[in-house]
Amino acid sequence: MILAHDYAPWQDMYNYLQKYADKFRLTERIRFQTKVVLIDKDDLKDPNLPWMIKIETADGDYQTLEFDFVVVATGLYSTPYKPTFRGQNKFSGSILHTSDVKTHEQLIDKRVVIIGGGKSSADSATTAALYGQSCHMISRRSHWTVPQNLLHGYLPVEYAFSRLFGILFDPYPYAPHSALYHFLHRKFSFIFNKIFDLMSADFITTYDRDLFDEKIFLPTTPFQNSENFIRITEKFLQLKREGRIIRKLASIDQIIDATTIRLDTGEILQADLIICATGYIEQFPFLPQALGQVTTDDGVDLDLYRRTIPVGVPNIAFAGLAAVATQWLYFEVQSHWISDYFLGRIKLPETEKEMHEEIRTIRNFIRQKFNRKSYHIQYYWLEPIEIFLQDMGLSLHRTNNWISECFGVYGPKRIKTLHEERQARPSKHWYFSFGHTVLLLIFIFLVIRFN
Repeated sequence: MILAHDYAPWQDMYNYLQKYADKFRLTERIRFQTKVVLIDKDDLKDPNLPWMIKIETADGDYQTLEFDFVVVATGLYSTPYKPTFRGQNKFSGSILHTSDVKTHEQLIDKRVVIIGGGKSSADSATTAALYGQSCHMISRRSHWTVPQNLLHGYLPVEYAFSRLFGILFDPYPYAPHSALYHFLHRKFSFIFNKIFDLMSADFITTYDRDLFDEKIFLPTTPFQNSENFIRITEKFLQLKREGRIIRKLASIDQIIDATTIRLDTGEILQADLIICATGYIEQFPFLPQALGQVTTDDGVDLDLYRRTIPVGVPNIAFAGLAAVATQWLYFEVQSHWISDYFLGRIKLPETEKEMHEEIRTIRNFIRQKFNRKSYHIQYYWLEPIEIFLQDMGLSLHRTNNWISECFGVYGPKRIKTLHEERQARPSKHWYFSFGHTVLLLIFIFLVIRFN
């Protein structure tokens, strides 16, 4: 959703994307206003057969194209989910998904009701409160809100994206964790749980007056098992303090007439516009069923090794199927992995049974941790990245010393040389480890002691 008061930063992002596309000559390779209808071939397991891509053009014509390799990059947000409400045929206003709101002008002087409690609902509420007549934010449950600064405001939240912070979480399956890491979590899990309790208390203290003054909005699940967590802006907090954003822990029971909504709590609201910040459904209608689509209680899941390739079906990969805290880092490394896979450089397990076992293990782990599908790996961003790096034979150490490696923010600079590293394999990476530090201190001690 692109809104007027966010125009400047979004315009900057568009400029960066345009420069990126120009640098790598991407625009000339894109077919705009074209819909993919079907991706298939006679024998999915035959690597020598080309993929047949049936497309529909803007003028309604159909064409079939042939390609050796296919990357499906539709991501998780292809099909908006918009619920239906009892009596909605009586409503005289509009019921829109957040993806349908293109400009703030759609909200001017409207009494807006927003359904949902995540990041998109908070952003929509901010805009509705600025330009609308009123704004009510309706959600069935409250999510954890991560502050801009941790430890009572002393530590910027960006430092949560560090290797040290990742140590707090339970071991992610198949990640290159050390034996010490597994030992600590197996024997001293209570310490990590206590740290999370302190963090959660810090979050609540930070937003006590603004978000949790009404105790019903306190999250009911532990932070480390939260199915969703969000960051909000200072503008959102300001508008809530001023009473221009009103939150309700409820859901719509019925639309009574042209402008009247009744909640399941019995409260009555007046609205001209309902915005559904209710997420998306993962759907792949253009894929053959034999590609491994699994129907779950909350939509379609795919049997993908490393969340990237279907088992036993060569020359096709999926990019962007992950809801992860550092999406762009993850997707960048994943794209390098896909390139190496197509070049035949990735060593896959010897049997398809082993690949399916990994898929089941990851799916069960995510379901147990977050009660979500296997794509929703949440704060497990470093482990999948390191799995990709390990598969490509690249160094897991992305700086030259253990202090910056462990305590520094894991940002884009750490992966900017992946292309060169892949070309120069086996790549050489000098690294001053903790062991080197200990040896240096011992040497200095001995020199001082016997000098």
